Amino acid sequence: MNADRLRILPDWPARMTADVAATYMGVSKTTFLNRFGTCGVREGSNVLWARIQLDRLIAKQFAITQLPQGNGGDDSWDDLR
Repeated sequence: MNADRLRILPDWPARMTADVAATYMGVSKTTFLNRFGTCGVREGSNVLWARIQLDRLIAKQFAITQLPQGNGGDDSWDDLR
């Protein structure tokens, strides 16, 4: 997914390749893979990172104890009842 395509998305995708995830985290792809490469999940020939997973890594880095709902802070399925 290139930068032009990312600009037209209404939100970041739930699952991201290393290129997109690195952009989301604000670092180069090399830095992203060095720091978070082991957190990715292999699906076929792809390795993917979840937006919620990255949000939690950011929260931990900045000592944010509670994420807002919709950003990985609500683990329940209560709203789907």
